[in-house]
Amino acid sequence: MVNSYTLLTCYDLFRFPALFRKYLIRAVGLLLGLGYFSAARAQYSAWQPSVEVGGYAATTARTPFWLRANQWGRVPLLAPVATARLGLSYDSRRVPPDTSLTTRPTFRSRLSWGAGAEGVYNLGRSSEVLLPEAYARVQWGPFEVWGGRRREIIGLVDTTLSTGATSWSGNAQAVPKIQVGIPDFVPLKFLKNYLSIRGFYAHGWFNTPYIKGAYLHQKALYGRFGLPNGKVRGYLGLDHHVMWAGQADYLKGSILAVDGKLTSDFRDYLWGVVIGKIPKQHRNERFNNFDGENRVGNHVGHYSLAVDYRWGTSTLLLYHNHYFEDASGMMLQNIPDGLYGLSWQRRPTQYAFFKLRKILLEWLYTRDQTTPTFDVPGSRFKGNDNYFNHAQYREGWSYLGRALGTPFIAPKYELVPELGENSEFFPNNLIEVYHLGLEGTLLDRVQLRAKASYSLNRGTNNIPFQTTVRQFSSLLAFELPVFRWGHTRLTGQLAYDQGGLLPRTFGGYLGVRSTGWAASDRRFP
Repeated sequence: MVNSYTLLTCYDLFRFPALFRKYLIRAVGLLLGLGYFSAARAQYSAWQPSVEVGGYAATTARTPFWLRANQWGRVPLLAPVATARLGLSYDSRRVPPDTSLTTRPTFRSRLSWGAGAEGVYNLGRSSEVLLPEAYARVQWGPFEVWGGRRREIIGLVDTTLSTGATSWSGNAQAVPKIQVGIPDFVPLKFLKNYLSIRGFYAHGWFNTPYIKGAYLHQKALYGRFGLPNGKVRGYLGLDHHVMWAGQADYLKGSILAVDGKLTSDFRDYLWGVVIGKIPKQHRNERFNNFDGENRVGNHVGHYSLAVDYRWGTSTLLLYHNHYFEDASGMMLQNIPDGLYGLSWQRRPTQYAFFKLRKILLEWLYTRDQTTPTFDVPGSRFKGNDNYFNHAQYREGWSYLGRALGTPFIAPKYELVPELGENSEFFPNNLIEVYHLGLEGTLLDRVQLRAKASYSLNRGTNNIPFQTTVRQFSSLLAFELPVFRWGHTRLTGQLAYDQGGLLPRTFGGYLGVRSTGWAASDRRFP
C-alpha cells in the first residue's frame, strides 16, 4: 500500500499513472492554497484568473481549419458550438504593477512555485468537458520541475503566427507528464556569456483509448550563441520525442508485438528510447523482429537552426526546423524536408491610425522522405519515412485524435471523405505549404491578426493521390478592449477553407474574455 510518504521510484512513474494523478492533484491543491494565503497577506494578488464565453458557427458542419488548428485541442471539428473556458493560475514570482518604480524587477526570489488549470465546456452536436491544462511547478534559480498537463511551445518558431513546429505544434491537447529542465536561456559565465543553454527531460503518459499503457519520452537541448543583449544571436537545438510501450487488442497475433504488448522494460527504455540505438538482439521475450531491426518506439523530432538580428525597434528572425523520424532523417538524408521561416517584428512606437507590427513568411516541405521506397539499394539507411504514421501505433503521431506535429499533416477524418478512404491514419504527408502571417494594431486599441496558407498535397508514398490536391485556408482575427474592469475584451475571428483537401466552409467565432480582477489591476485598460 503506497502512502503519502512513499518515495516515487522510476518504476513507479512508469507503471502507475493513477498514482501520478493523485500526487498531482494534491500538489496543485497545496500550491494553490499556499498561493492564496500568500497573496492574501500581501498588498497584491499573484493570481491570474480568466473567463471566456463565445460561440463558433460555419456555413457547413465543419469548423474552418485556422479556427481549430494549434489550439491545444480545445476547438471541436464540428460546428456550431458554444464554448465556455475557465482558468486560474498562481505564480509566486508575480509582483504588483508599480508605475513609480519602472525598474523594479518582475521576479524577486530564487525559489518560486506555481500551479494552473483551465477547464473547457463545449456544447454543440455533442457536449464535452476538457481539461487542456492542469499543472504544478517548483523552480529554484534556473531549474524547474513540474508535473501535469501544460500548454507549451517546443521548438524555435514564431510564437503567434507560425504554422507550428514540425514535431510538436500545440495542435493537440498536452500530454500529461513530469518534466525537469531549464526553461529559459542561462548564460555560461565561464564562456563570458557568449553561450547560453536551455533544455528539459520528460516522461509522460499517452492515456489514449486505442492503446493502453503507452508512454511519452521527451528531451531537448538548445544553445544560443552571442551575448544575451547582442544585436546578432544564433541558435542551435534538438527536440526528440518518442511514443513507446503499450498494449492493444489489434496487436494480438501480429508480428508487431509479443502477445499484443510492446516492451516497457527499463533496459529497452534506456538503450532504444533514450539513446535511440537499435537493439543488440533481433528478438527476445520482450520484443520481436520489428523492434529488433528498427528501434523501440515511435521516434520523431527536429533540429532547430535560427538567427535573429535586432536593430532600432525591429527584430528579424530566420529559422529552420529539420524534421526527422529515423536515422536517415537525423543524418540529413531527407533534405530539404522541414519548416523554413522569416519573421520581422517591430516594437510599439508613437501613435498611428494603423501599425504593422509583425510579418511572417513560412515554407513547409515534407515531400522528400529520404526516398519513395523503404529499401534503398547500396545504402545503410531506409527510405519512405511516411511521416506521422507508424505500424505499431495505429493512430501514429497523434494524441486524442489530433496531430501532435504540424496541423497540415492531418488525420483522415479531417479530410474530404474520398481522400481518407482505405488509407492510414494520416493519408497525406507529402505536402508543400506557403504561409503568410500579419499582425497589427488599429487606433492603438484593436489588435489584428491575419493568416493565409496555400498547400499542395500529394498523399503518401504508399497511397499517392491521383493528382495534386490544392488547398487554401485563411484567418482574420481581432481583439478589442471593452471594459477596464477585468481586462475584458471582445474577440472575433473569421476563417475560410477552399480547395480539394478539406470541406469548403466559411465560419467565425465571437466571444468575450476577461483576465484578472484584482483591485491593483483595474487601472489598466
